Amino acid sequence: MKLLFSILSFMIIAQVGTSQSEMPTVFLLGENEKGYEQLARDYSQSLLEASNNDIRKAFNYWIDMMSAMDDYADKVRFDLKGVKVWLHVFWSADGKIDHLGYILRPDSRNVNTAELSAFFSSFTRSYRFPLKSQKKFNHYTGASFPTFVQRSN
Repeated sequence: MKLLFSILSFMIIAQVGTSQSEMPTVFLLGENEKGYEQLARDYSQSLLEASNNDIRKAFNYWIDMMSAMDDYADKVRFDLKGVKVWLHVFWSADGKIDHLGYILRPDSRNVNTAELSAFFSSFTRSYRFPLKSQKKFNHYTGASFPTFVQRSN
């Protein structure tokens, strides 16, 4: 498994050198501000708006994705416990994760960012967000693992 993450880490590092107009799928927030600003313009609809302004629905979609990350981490034997990040996720209209930006929060467990990037990259290829929308959409928030928050009724 470490070999897989090493290979993925190399692929992530190679993508960081892309032009500012081409953002890698997974990136560290703050590393390519011009590309990041362009993503914000291109994915202007929020998760809440894509959820027809139903905050419970948007919250449940998000929590389900965080739980899916926990499950995926267990499946690939990647230790997410104690990791706390700021996440900015950008989805295509069909729910595919096009980009995921993150930065470790100061209160996070120390984790190798190349390995975490490789994990997120692998997750984005395997996961499909269940929400479909007319436009691309995004969501920015903090996340802590493991996910203890439950869906809202």
